[in-house]
Order: sequence, then C-alpha cells, then structure tokens
Amino acid sequence: MSTQADQTAQKPPTEQPPAGIYPGWWVVFATASGQLIQGGFVFWSMGLYTATFEDVFGAPRAQINLIETCLTVATNLLSPLAGILIDRWSIRHLMMIGMTAMGLGLMILSQAGTLLHIWVVWASLIPLGVLLIGAIPSAALISRWFIRRRGLALGLAATGSSLGGFLMPPFMTWMFLEWDWRTGLMVAGCICFAFLPIFYWLVRNQPSDLGLSGEPAVPGQADAPDLAATAAVDARDWGIPDLLRSRIFWLQMIVSGSLLAVTLGMLANLSLHAKDLGVTGQSTALLYSIIAVCSFSGKALTGYLMDRLGIQRCGYLICLFLSTGLLILLLVQTYTGLLAGAFVMGLGYGGVVPIWTNMPARTFGAGSVGRALGVMNPMHIPITATSAPLAGFISDTTGSYNGVFWLYGGCCALAAIGLTIMGSVLRSPNHQQAIVRSALSHQEGSH
Repeated sequence: MSTQADQTAQKPPTEQPPAGIYPGWWVVFATASGQLIQGGFVFWSMGLYTATFEDVFGAPRAQINLIETCLTVATNLLSPLAGILIDRWSIRHLMMIGMTAMGLGLMILSQAGTLLHIWVVWASLIPLGVLLIGAIPSAALISRWFIRRRGLALGLAATGSSLGGFLMPPFMTWMFLEWDWRTGLMVAGCICFAFLPIFYWLVRNQPSDLGLSGEPAVPGQADAPDLAATAAVDARDWGIPDLLRSRIFWLQMIVSGSLLAVTLGMLANLSLHAKDLGVTGQSTALLYSIIAVCSFSGKALTGYLMDRLGIQRCGYLICLFLSTGLLILLLVQTYTGLLAGAFVMGLGYGGVVPIWTNMPARTFGAGSVGRALGVMNPMHIPITATSAPLAGFISDTTGSYNGVFWLYGGCCALAAIGLTIMGSVLRSPNHQQAIVRSALSHQEGSH
C-alpha cells in the first residue's frame, strides 16, 4: 500500500493543453483564505488585544505578552503531530477542523473574565486553529499541486495573511470602540464559521483527486533544468530522525526562528510602543494596515523572485528591510517615524512566511514538508516564545523600546549568517552529488 508521501510525489508533468484555470490556483485561493483568518484575527490583531487587555485587566505588560507566549509554545509543541497528520491525512478535513477550532476559540475568548482564562484559550483552541489553517498545511498542499511555480504559489497563498492584516485590525478596532471587545470577538468567531464552505468546495488534497497528473507546462516556456531534481526531492520520504540529522534542517530552523521572532515580537509590541508615544485607536490600527499592505506586496514579490533568484538572495533582502525598519523606529520616535518604519518593515514582513515555507519545501519535498515544518516549530520555542515577553520586560525596566530594536536587529543579523552558511552547504559537492543520486534513483523507480 502506498503512503501519502508516495502519492504526493509528482513526476515532471508532461505537456498538456490548459483547459480553463488550473485547479491548483483554486487551492491557492482557499489556503489564502485560511491565512486571511489566521493572520487577521490572530497575529495582525495581537497588538489590539494586548493594548485592550492591558486596559481591561490592568496587568503588567510582561504578563499581557504571555498571550503571545501561550500561543507560541502551544503551537510549537503541537506542530510535530500536526505535521505528521498533514503529510498522512486529508488536509481538506484538517483545515475544516482548524477553522472550527478558531471560531470556537474566539467565541469562548469573548466570555473571558480573567487573564488566566485568556491564557488558556490562547494555549488551546487558538493554536489548533493557527496550525490547521495556516502556513504548514498551505505549504504541504501547494507543494503537491505545483513544481514550476511553487515559489509564486506559496507567496500568493501567504498574501492572505497580509490581506487579513489590512482588513481585520481596523474592523476589529471599530467593533471594539463602537460596541465592546466581547461583541467584537463573538462576531469574529461567527466569521470563521462562514469560511468553512470555501475549504469544503475548493480544497482537494492532490491533483490525482481530480484525475490530473500535476501542474501543466507553461505554454511556450521550456522546463527548468532542475525540474527533474525537484521531482526527485519530492519523491523522497524524510522521516523525523532523518530531518534531525540534517545540517540544512537546523540552519533553516535558525533562519526562520530569528525572522519569526522579529515579526511576532513587533506585531505584539508595536501598538505598545505607539502608545508610549501618545498614539492610540485608529492611528495605531493604521500602522498595522500599512504593514499589511506592504506585506501583501512583499509576499507576492518574494514568491516571484524565489523561483528566479533563489532563497539565499531573497533572504538577504528580507533581513535588509526588517533591519532598516527597526533602525527608523529607533531613530525617529514620532508618528511619522512609526509610519515610515511600518512601511519598510512591512516589505520585510511579507517575505518571512514565503521563505520559511519555501526552504523545507525545496529541500525536503512535497511529501515531507509538513513534517519538516512541524518538527521545526518546537525548535523555535527558545527564540520565538521569549521574543514578545522579553520585549515587554525591556520596555518595563528601561522605559523605552530602544533596547528591543537593537535586540531584533541582532536577530536579523543571525538570520543573514544562517543563510550564508546554508548556501555554502547547498552548493557543496557532497550535497550536489546527493541530489544527482536521488534523481537517478527516482528515474529508475519510475521506469
């Protein structure tokens, strides 16, 4: 009996005339919808939640930012199991379960009476929803449907989160101000349930479910020379012990963990930094909308460039944008500086998820990317789980966020170093020979 990994390993698709829209693009739309909900109601609205809960419960910022820690730790601890299920079970069903969990979590959160109640929800239902409608199932699903334009497809799917960041923070802020935060969260939960039909009607686990062999060739465009090697990588089934023995896996963990620490930490603390400067309400929401709009463009552009320039160069560009935005926030502490910093950082934000999902998708293949991302997440805990609370602690003890900006600048430098080492390993003769052996083995097995 063949495993799910065997079924998802695509042969290089043969030339076939296109008949309408390739169904894989509908899968991209569906996964983008999931990331819209995940990003809009969770990550992009995190600053609104922290500012609101600080006023409601009157707790220190370090305790308020434990919301981010609960989400990060629970998500990372559950992700290995989620990754195994994503590679082995129906992603369509898992995404529907995840959206249900997200809706229930927001509704229960609306009834919270203590900060402990909020921590519990952010450590249970919300992380389950984040895992099953977010980047990991999207990367696994899209990698099964695309080879030639995998980077572009992953980048476009990730734009859903940015669109959610553009739409949801102002919407949630409006509901919080016009009604109250409890009503706003209840409405958000109902919206999650309204998205369930998109997964039911549009998501299919792999091209063979619709009688297709894979992504069609682009008319008038020759196949990329490394297409067979990509298909061979997709054909290999990486077990968790194999992943843990891979140097590239650990380098990818350092790069993605460092970049995620910056993005998650700043999303949680930007509103608090703005509050210290006297900026609140819709003016703060505008900052998140600017980041979201720029992130939308950054994700699509990163996905496009990833297929052409490679991961390492795109990674350097992301680090440059993030560090430049941090420098602006450090040097220009006015509302104008907040706007400029949000604009530049937003371009960097856009590239983080595409590079995080593309690295294991290209290295470990469509049949193992779920496990790779799932196992990688717990390794992020020492970096990402401490990011937001540490920023809050630095702010509480020093009275400003200057030290936080230096800290996150160091994370960008660490990511750039990891990218440099990873590029050297990927270009090494031993790694290239391993790809050739894998491609030859794949060709022999297909005959």
